[in-house]
Parts: sequence; structure tokens; C-alpha cells
Amino acid sequence: MSIDFDSISHDFYQLRDFILKDLSILLESPIGGNYATALLITTACEVVGPLCYRNRGALEFFKNYLVPVVWQMVATSLYDALRNGLAHSFATKTIMQINGSSIELGVSWKEKPHFKYNRDEATIYINIPKLAEALKRALEVYESDLKTNGELRDLFRERRQKERHVNVINSDEKREWRRIITSQ
Repeated sequence: MSIDFDSISHDFYQLRDFILKDLSILLESPIGGNYATALLITTACEVVGPLCYRNRGALEFFKNYLVPVVWQMVATSLYDALRNGLAHSFATKTIMQINGSSIELGVSWKEKPHFKYNRDEATIYINIPKLAEALKRALEVYESDLKTNGELRDLFRERRQKERHVNVINSDEKREWRRIITSQ
């Protein structure tokens, strides 16, 4: 028998509100913040995705909820270019095609249309406010699904509990933790 929504609602609403409140702060900025906002959104995919899907959760969440249907078949490279580019070099990665040409991924605050390829610039633009709206809608759908799907609620509880623990396995580090805590 699956758990009921009430047993996870506090954790779900806290997670949702942390994401959306931080997102709102960034979106209220008159300009800029596009990389920070994109990184928050892709991090939200990394957190919520595994709560929805057993395998490749972050990518599946990004693909199914944030990427327009026409772009879903190339969502893996889009996600890598956006999330990993920003997280590891604070610049989007260039997407290399099989024929050797490259496509840039542009992150636009408001000016450029969402998921639109600009042939002259060889750039696909992602419009941050539109991507943020897609995330908000995705969280609404996910909430609704949690209320009606017991297996999804069970997965949420299992993964949230697991992801919130750091196991210290190095004996020297364990000893140091004991020393620091007992000296406080």
C-alpha cells in the first residue's frame, strides 16, 4: 500500500517553495541573472527529476517538461550544453553535430524567442523567463501527479530520504568530525 500525499506534502511544498522563491528573486531582477537562473532551473531538474523517474531523472524531467516537443529528441545535448556548461565553466557548451558544424546555445534574459534557432548566429536561444514558466508548470503537474499516483509518492519519499544524507566513510574524517563536535 502506498503512502498518502499528506505524509510527504510538507517536504514537497518546502522543496517546491525553496525552488520557486529563489527563482522569483532572480526573475525580479530588471536585467541579467540569466546564467544563475538557468543554473537554478537545471539544478531543480536534478533534484525533482529523480523523484519522478527511476532512471536518468534530471534529463527526463528537463526533456518532458521544459523542452518543446520539436526539440525533445536532442534534449540530451541541450541539457549537457546548458547545465554542465554553466555548472563547470559558467558558459554554455558548444553543441557539435555529426557533420562537424557547431551550434551555440544562447541564454537570453528576455530579448530572444524561446527555443528558436538563429541561422545567422548558429545559435539556439533559450529565453529564461519562458524556461522558468515551464518549470513552474512542471511543478504544478508534478504536484497533481503526486496527489493521484501512489507509486510516485513512494518514490518521492524513498529518494528524498536517501538524497538528504551524507555518509562519512573515511575513518580520519570521522575522527575529525568527532573531535570538532565534542570540542564545541
